[in-house]
Amino acid sequence: MQASQELREKLVLVIGNLICRCIEEARKVPYILDQEEVVRILVENPRLFEKLVRDEQLESTEFSKEKLTARLDTLRELGQFEALDTWDMSFSGRIESNADLAPILKQVNQLSRTFAVYVSNTLAIFEREFELFMEKFHQSLQRAGVTARSMELTTKDLSGLARRAEPYLTSGQFLQAFSFDRLLNSQVITKDAIIVPSPGYSFKRDLMQGALKDVKPFSPLVKFILRVSYISQGTWNELFDVLVNLVDTQPGRFSRAELIDLIQQDIIFTCNLLCEPLANIKDWSPAKRSAAIEKKLTAGSRDTGRT
Repeated sequence: MQASQELREKLVLVIGNLICRCIEEARKVPYILDQEEVVRILVENPRLFEKLVRDEQLESTEFSKEKLTARLDTLRELGQFEALDTWDMSFSGRIESNADLAPILKQVNQLSRTFAVYVSNTLAIFEREFELFMEKFHQSLQRAGVTARSMELTTKDLSGLARRAEPYLTSGQFLQAFSFDRLLNSQVITKDAIIVPSPGYSFKRDLMQGALKDVKPFSPLVKFILRVSYISQGTWNELFDVLVNLVDTQPGRFSRAELIDLIQQDIIFTCNLLCEPLANIKDWSPAKRSAAIEKKLTAGSRDTGRT
């Protein structure tokens, strides 16, 4: 007996719940404080110091007189990269030279390190949990006489997963929303457990298109996609490609001019997209920069991960 539509729907539901749980579990990671930071916390915030010591003892983590383990909430640290909102990153702002850009790049590097930790932690937790789940899942199927060693999920099945991720997207939790796509393309799923639809199907596009029924999320979503392109060091570039494709294929809903304007509000992304240093394009007129961005978007060759 082959896997039925009902069985696939139940599997999709469980996978969606599993991803949501792993996304939350991955947010707290150990962070070793150096000696100077420990002393500073002790002097400035003794209650916090006491809490860190108590938390560490309760969790039986490594502790010494010189170092202390805290739990870093990576999702809170990352947010939707709001830390960059403290800087005016538009070409009309105060950034005139690479020296002015240095503190922003320092902030980007900090976010990049935290981002890498969170993504890696999420994947590790999901792979462990998914393998345990699939082992029990196949055992249950065998006892029921169902043959489904490799289960093919249809486009309709994955659309159900996109709907599970939509609340994250519509509430502005873009990192969590697009983590669905990263986990669904992880090796633990694709190696032998589940066969996904043909290469023409895009979970990212399905998710983005379904959630953007209202134009309101457009600007914050674009800002997130631009930033994650370089904060991820280029590993999430494909989100921008999907965004550009949606703008091009649905001009009635999304404006190419608005997209270009939002790009110009992010100096780092613009420099990466145009493959030009700040000194070369800082004094360009907005019209000239818009034309250059338009040409790059039309050409379709984009390297947005450099910083």
